[in-house]
Amino acid sequence: MLKEFSCGAVIYKMQNDVPVFLLVNSKRNGRWGFPKGHIENSETEIETARREIFEETGIAKIKFIENFRREDVYIIDSAISCTKGKMVEKHSIYFLALALKDPLDFDKSEIAKLKWSNINQAQELLDFTNQREIMNSAYNLIIGGTIL
Repeated sequence: MLKEFSCGAVIYKMQNDVPVFLLVNSKRNGRWGFPKGHIENSETEIETARREIFEETGIAKIKFIENFRREDVYIIDSAISCTKGKMVEKHSIYFLALALKDPLDFDKSEIAKLKWSNINQAQELLDFTNQREIMNSAYNLIIGGTIL
């Protein structure tokens, strides 16, 4: 089975003392999620996440929060992948990042839209349980310093 690795982040900012999260809507599948993309050349996970955040959201100034790294592992069916009949074990690695500036522009070839959402709105938009769990962990760390 092929293995594929992507890195990205749960991006947030504080708005009226409440964290709001930046979600991206994929043009490819219409789903809401976190900015992420494939590791290129000899990039580290953090370098990949930083590059993908900039490419997909236009945010160049971010601060990664220590002690937050989540890995979501799932199988992509060959019917929806570009692997010509092979199953893919996908590893999506997410960090937590504070946006120090708002997005100015984003990659309109990959991303349909961006949306800042509070925790409840984000939970409604995210389709996958694993993403909702990652969001909850990020939220709990931000508001209470607790990682679940």
